[in-house]
Amino acid sequence: MRTKIRKEEYTALGDFILPSFERDQAVIAAKFPKLDTAFLNAFIEKLTFVKKLESSVVVTDEQKNVTVSLYKTATELNNELTVLNSYIADAGLDTSIITKLKRDLFIHNIEAAILKVEAVEQFVTKHQAELEAEGMPTDFATTLDGYKVELEAKNRLQNEYMNRLKKLTEINVGEYNALYVFISKIANKGKIIFKDTVTQDEYTISKNISRMRAAKLKKDDKKDAA
Repeated sequence: MRTKIRKEEYTALGDFILPSFERDQAVIAAKFPKLDTAFLNAFIEKLTFVKKLESSVVVTDEQKNVTVSLYKTATELNNELTVLNSYIADAGLDTSIITKLKRDLFIHNIEAAILKVEAVEQFVTKHQAELEAEGMPTDFATTLDGYKVELEAKNRLQNEYMNRLKKLTEINVGEYNALYVFISKIANKGKIIFKDTVTQDEYTISKNISRMRAAKLKKDDKKDAA
């Protein structure tokens, strides 16, 4: 049964097993000649290539930043709508249009919220005099339009990042699988050659993954403590 590996762990696993294979390659090739120097070089080349594909991680981080910014804008607009809702209620007008928009913003249904902002703008313009009498600023409709434009831009950018990440994942999956073929062959033959020795653990994928995760956890703990 293949050990479950996270996508971001493939290259780390390759880095863990590479030194052992470089050290033992001649011994392993003596029994399994296909794992020769050419195989070692091909493994290194594939590992290096896949590392360059890790740009998807950068895209993910960028997408997260855009999402945080998008939701921050949604929260700011929601707060403005709370004030507007008070003006509308004081003027004796129907507040349901605000309630629906606030709900979409709260649950991050941004596309629906953008459509509703337009309707709220029209409502504010129609009842401008009544709402201003309750204290609403004269430029409130313009303020709403500014939020709408900002939401549209950030939502569009978020979708672009999501599409880029999806394409990267589709392209990269074959390369990650190809790298794993190298890793699994090395691990399989290494365990056979070094069966019942301390070196066997170096070729056991599950043990390498445990070591990787323990090392990462320790590193993260140090960051938190800093």
